[in-house]
Amino acid sequence: MAEKNSLSKNSVTFLGDFFNSLAGQAPTYSIAGGTAYILSTSYASSPLAMLITLIGILTIVYSVIFLSKRYAHSASFFYYVSNTLGTLPGYINGIIYTIFYSIIGLGSISIAFAYLGFEAIYTLTGIKINPLFLLIIPVLLAYIIAYLGIKPSIRSEYIVSIIEITILLIFIIFSFAYNAKNMSLMPFTLKGTFSSSLIGKLAAISGGLIFSITYFMGFEVSTQLGEESKEPNKNIPNSTFISTLIMGILYILSTYAILLNIGYSYNSIDNFVSQAQGEGVNPVFLLMRKYLGLFGLTIFSIITLISVFGCYLATLNATSRMIYGMSKEGLMPSKLKVTHKKFKSPINALTVSTLMSIIAIIIFYLISLNSGNLINLTYNAMERAYAIDSLYYVISLALISVSSFLISKIIGKIISIIGLAILAITFYYSIINIYYLVALILSFILTILAYFLFKNKYQIKI
Repeated sequence: MAEKNSLSKNSVTFLGDFFNSLAGQAPTYSIAGGTAYILSTSYASSPLAMLITLIGILTIVYSVIFLSKRYAHSASFFYYVSNTLGTLPGYINGIIYTIFYSIIGLGSISIAFAYLGFEAIYTLTGIKINPLFLLIIPVLLAYIIAYLGIKPSIRSEYIVSIIEITILLIFIIFSFAYNAKNMSLMPFTLKGTFSSSLIGKLAAISGGLIFSITYFMGFEVSTQLGEESKEPNKNIPNSTFISTLIMGILYILSTYAILLNIGYSYNSIDNFVSQAQGEGVNPVFLLMRKYLGLFGLTIFSIITLISVFGCYLATLNATSRMIYGMSKEGLMPSKLKVTHKKFKSPINALTVSTLMSIIAIIIFYLISLNSGNLINLTYNAMERAYAIDSLYYVISLALISVSSFLISKIIGKIISIIGLAILAITFYYSIINIYYLVALILSFILTILAYFLFKNKYQIKI
């Protein structure tokens, strides 16, 4: 007989963990929505920035893998830190990851769905649809699928990820074939930054590295399946590493393929970046139409939206399981650990996650009200939500790296330190204004106050 309020044990295989991690990283979403960010700072050296990012992100992934081999828990980012640094740091990391990263992340993904949905429909039909009509689609659909249990979610991610990768590989192959004479190693050198000083070149690469790291956001979502996976201490770390490595190689090739198409000059890259921002046809979509035709563009547009949705779904499952797991440990109200009798989904945690994501959407639209027309408003709301949740993500991963450092051997400690250094650089360059820093400090103070106010009420353990 299944334990009351337990998740569905042994429901997710290695492949399920693998495709869940792929869905969390959302390859077509990352490329369609993020290429302009990287090109705007690293220019023709963007493939080099992406290569450095892959090497760097693997040092960060190492810490997650190392801890997931030891501990299996639905509230993974809380549990890992609690068992190494103590209850308070674990609680802080749980709240940072769940509320300030994942919830805001759900909001930013919904807004991205609306923005890219507008772009896709406009590219295909020339019709400018109101993006607000698209906002609720991922919110409602993901809630229904997640409500039905983890298996429907994993099946959805199987299909989406396979089609995504296939489309991107076709684009890469055609790009390489048609532009073979223009292939060069210049994008893997500092020359492509177009800066005359070494400091300027390094700053350009660092900027690209910051944006590149966001491509991999979500690699860790399978760690929250620790109570539902088969052999979680083996399958979760292995699937996380393999999926991240595959995504890194795919991102490098895709970035290089885009440069092959638009050219290596400063002006051609600057023009691409300008077209990608705000209202207008997304140039990535235009490149897809060039090689795949109208049918291929239609498929890519649909898959891009499905990719965004898959990312939302994987993040919603991760967020709700963090809330569920922290509730089980006495860190949140006990009602949040209730699971559905039949589907074994954390229904109350799912509902709370969804409602909070809607609040996040509203907040970032209100913050961006001075943006002009509705398309620019949506774009800026997406950009601001993405910027702030990225900061919290970096902090959460830093606490994971510190935890790994404390209990790993010498080689592991060195890798963890490298990961921490990369996260520190990313954090430094990501503080784009004083308001972000003030928001971070206030949220830390409120989190610590909440811990001491509620630890007796909720009988916090560990």
